[in-house]
Amino acid sequence: MGDTIFLIHDSKPLRETTRKYLEDTGYVVMLANDLPAASSRIDAAAPALILLQWTDAAATEAAVGQLKAGQETRASRIILIAAEDAIGAAIAALEYGADDCLTVRFTAEELVGRVNACFRRPPTVTRRDRIRAGPLLLDRVAHRLFVSEDCVELAPTEFRLIEFFIEHHGRAFSRQELLQHAWPKNVKAGRRTVDVNVRRLRQALEPYACDHMIQTVRGFGYRFSLEERAIGARQVAAAAAFSRP
Repeated sequence: MGDTIFLIHDSKPLRETTRKYLEDTGYVVMLANDLPAASSRIDAAAPALILLQWTDAAATEAAVGQLKAGQETRASRIILIAAEDAIGAAIAALEYGADDCLTVRFTAEELVGRVNACFRRPPTVTRRDRIRAGPLLLDRVAHRLFVSEDCVELAPTEFRLIEFFIEHHGRAFSRQELLQHAWPKNVKAGRRTVDVNVRRLRQALEPYACDHMIQTVRGFGYRFSLEERAIGARQVAAAAAFSRP
């Protein structure tokens, strides 16, 4: 992780202005209009800092949680960019993992000053007790998965599997990789075991119309995604490459 900054915002003028301010200071800047669009690129870049657009409390908490759970972004510093009338609510995001907040009408001096100050502080790597992904809320302390207010009944293996999927949202894993990471080390199981538990997990999520989140990556394995469309062949190859050590 170097001095790469990833800016995620739906305003193209703001993206271009911010990039100019930061590149003039010597930073490498990458851009995306939303987090799903940035998913694979942000993992590959492993940015030192992420400038993230504030949308609303639930969506931003989920986005920060996803970034803090990601293997390549868990140590990334996060500065939220919020409209002036939402800055009070955005400040509350510091409680669930963001490092700083910035109002939309910032000057070059304020932006660079906050970024530099963020880099002077050591990155925080947190393991959140509760992770939100779309309508799903995973509670590690209670060892439960909730969809809205409903508790989904899961066996221990199914819970570990959905926990691993949510932590690595958007990335594809082979059956062997899932066995290595989502099963206890002392348990001997075959790849067929993964298929059985994925099927049970989908069945548990089906009453809540969330079974599509566990997606089959044809010829490779599985991934967790909030998007309903299937992964394409080119994305499969990229996901497989990223999942290798």
